[in-house]
Amino acid sequence: RSAILAQATAQHTCPRETSLPVGMMFSKALSLSLVVGCTRLHQAAAGLFATSFAKYPNYTGSLQVTGSVLIGQAGMDTVLWYKFSGLDSACPGTGIGKNNSCGVHIHAGMTCTEAGGHFYNATEDPWATVIYTASSGEGKNVVVKTGKTQMDNKGRAFVVHDVDGVRVACAILEEDKAKSGTSPLYVESFSKYPGYTGTMVVKGSAEITETVGYESVDLFLTTSPTVAQFLTFSLMADKDCSANAVLAQANACGIHVHVGNCSVAADVAGHYYMDNLVNGTTDPWKNIIYTAASTGAVGSSITVQIPTKQSNVNMKDRSVVVHDKMGARIACGNIVTTKTTGTGTGTSIVSGAPSGSLAASLLSALLLRLSFPLLA
Repeated sequence: RSAILAQATAQHTCPRETSLPVGMMFSKALSLSLVVGCTRLHQAAAGLFATSFAKYPNYTGSLQVTGSVLIGQAGMDTVLWYKFSGLDSACPGTGIGKNNSCGVHIHAGMTCTEAGGHFYNATEDPWATVIYTASSGEGKNVVVKTGKTQMDNKGRAFVVHDVDGVRVACAILEEDKAKSGTSPLYVESFSKYPGYTGTMVVKGSAEITETVGYESVDLFLTTSPTVAQFLTFSLMADKDCSANAVLAQANACGIHVHVGNCSVAADVAGHYYMDNLVNGTTDPWKNIIYTAASTGAVGSSITVQIPTKQSNVNMKDRSVVVHDKMGARIACGNIVTTKTTGTGTGTSIVSGAPSGSLAASLLSALLLRLSFPLLA
């Protein structure tokens, strides 16, 4: 339980509030006997993005940085994707981690004019060593231990630095929103993948939201709108799928929508997206992964937008498959249009609880425990 307390620190919210005196809250939390209803998984259950990069205010240099950033969430970690052009060709240089050299960071300010310093809640600055390499100009699944949620990051300034640490470009992070007229889809539970004989047992739930995405290669935004989804989920899965894991195998630590349902392995088939059904050229799911703690707990997670070119209407009655670190299919959950158990897809927080990290850890651990009773 102490390991779970240390790892499960994600923040959640419920529209139907429940208040308890502080003493009662801690008593109930420590006895692991409190149950609270919740209808949403996250405070800001969406990916974030920024595309409108412009010169940083008062920057007079020659660099003209353009590109895009996608932000996801893994528990209380920020997951960064980016693709830029026009970067400082001297990067990464020799000053890694010093004076913001070649850095790409979320800043505390809500405007580029007043961007402020790096945005995080940790003892040391987790952005200090987050840098780009100009020759590629891109990064995928860069996990930054910020201690911040998507709600925290929404509307913040994203800043690009040159080799000397000078701020050269900036844009504001926007939220992916559910497409008007669409409804979310759900995976209420996972079972062993058909034919899987290993010992891992995946527990958890997921939600699929349709959003207005952009035509892209490897998830990087351009200018053509298309149909996309983002996933929100909480799991118990492969503990080897850590933030520092080397993922050498295809589909390693993946969580993906597949063509068929979970009845038999042959029905599940491959990843579900438009090009797979047409010519098999571009797979938007191939880099979508989960990040687990040493206990196997996957805190509240939100993916970046996934340009499947398929609507949620076409995804119902299909499946979500969870993979282990070797890429093997270990669990499967059928996609449904309505929830038949409980009132939410994940865990919740008690309204009126103290805001300190201890209270957040206790409550998150409690509620993770309630979601996964086999941990007792």
